[in-house]
Amino acid sequence: MSDESIVTPTKKSKFLKLALLVISLFWVIVIVAFLFPQTQYRAGNIFFGEVPALYNLTIAQVLFTHASYPIIGAAPQFAHYQLSRTYFIKGELYTSLFEAKKELELYPQNKRTYYILGLTYGYLGQEEEAIEAFSSFIEAYPESWAARNDKAWLQFRIGDIEGALLTMAPVTHLENPWVLNTYGTLLLNSDRLLEAKEVFLHAEAVVQKITADDWGSAYPGNDPRIYETGLTGMRTSIEENLQIVEDRLLSPNKESSE
Repeated sequence: MSDESIVTPTKKSKFLKLALLVISLFWVIVIVAFLFPQTQYRAGNIFFGEVPALYNLTIAQVLFTHASYPIIGAAPQFAHYQLSRTYFIKGELYTSLFEAKKELELYPQNKRTYYILGLTYGYLGQEEEAIEAFSSFIEAYPESWAARNDKAWLQFRIGDIEGALLTMAPVTHLENPWVLNTYGTLLLNSDRLLEAKEVFLHAEAVVQKITADDWGSAYPGNDPRIYETGLTGMRTSIEENLQIVEDRLLSPNKESSE
């Protein structure tokens, strides 16, 4: 047997030292990388729905917090925005509002922030502020059916049905159950019952083609495990609204849906 094939204690020791050095360097690189806010922000997105199997709201929020308030460098665009969304999902509305305003303070060009502002103000019962925020979002993204849908619902809540119908007008042609359900509700509460029935029937047909993942795509950042429940809730809502219309057509004196 040649000497070259024998692993002496000295050679083994050198190998272990080299292995430890490589492992140490690896973790130093990882730790240093995670000190940079852009890395933390990107990692946060992974746990915030970018990879559904890894969805974890708590981890995402921790990462977005570090990205928003970094030790090194400045918070990247969308960091406070994403952090605001995590607080909104957790129901911490005032903190969500604070983070959304912080995003606009740092990055006023990020008009998408007006959406989370609108949602948060809406859940806080501040309809006028919510409508104003959604209007700013729609000004930047006029094709957004979701923003128009949410703004119209808020207008409906304050009794401005005509304004809500005007908000929805550019998107009512869409094969979209969210849009159709809201539009039908506005028609119902305008006593346009036959039109409302036609819209709800259309919504009922369209929603049968929607999958749980389709439902989830309209609510980014939410836990994929609730998608099926959310879809079931939407189908039930459409069915109930259609029943209200049919009851009203049979008994015209019944009150409109609220």
